[in-house]
Amino acid sequence: MMNCIIVDDEQPARVLLESYVSKITEIKLVAVCKNAEEAIEVINKNSVDLIITDIQMPGKSGTDFIKSLEKIPLVIFSTAYRDYAMEGFELDAVDYLLKPYSFERFQKAITKAFSYFELKGKQVPSADLKTTYLTIKADHKLYKVQYADIRYIEGMREYVSFYTPTGRITALMSLKFLEQNLPQEIFVRCHKSYIVNKNVVEALDGHNLIVQGKQIPVGQLYKEDVLKNIF
Repeated sequence: MMNCIIVDDEQPARVLLESYVSKITEIKLVAVCKNAEEAIEVINKNSVDLIITDIQMPGKSGTDFIKSLEKIPLVIFSTAYRDYAMEGFELDAVDYLLKPYSFERFQKAITKAFSYFELKGKQVPSADLKTTYLTIKADHKLYKVQYADIRYIEGMREYVSFYTPTGRITALMSLKFLEQNLPQEIFVRCHKSYIVNKNVVEALDGHNLIVQGKQIPVGQLYKEDVLKNIF
């Protein structure tokens, strides 16, 4: 179950979002807030996993609100202004919904949020048990993929593709989120569009890593980390 709050200064938008959330049984709506100040009070008193927030609001904007949080939950921005999209994604938002949007579009954003939520949960190993696999939602299925079987991951805007010995799995997820949550003893970011399993890297050939015959580019910003963590 994912605890969620809605933040929007417009009453019709709050009503619509509340009705959308009510249709998804895996979400618990903790509060509906009119502004950032109300939302901060709720977050200080409750466990919140997901914030669905407008951006342009009186007082503190949605982006300033998110930046002010000490610990940032998953965030979906819901706004009528396309111009804020880049700032939203720079804050590593799960998704950016442009008003007006359908329930189907909202559901797509929530599916993406659940993928992140489940992955986060698997990054807290107990003293005796360490998670060795990743659960991926894709193609209306749940895939259980061992970390050791992920050769590399390619980012493509809102999607990522996981390359394994049995093929490719493409899911709604961000490469930045995976970089922050996958085990660093196994995976390393080598390019703005790639993460590799460092245990299967065969060689560094100029500006490319060789992974089972495939050339994976190494970005200049990541080369130092690659050399330090793989070779």
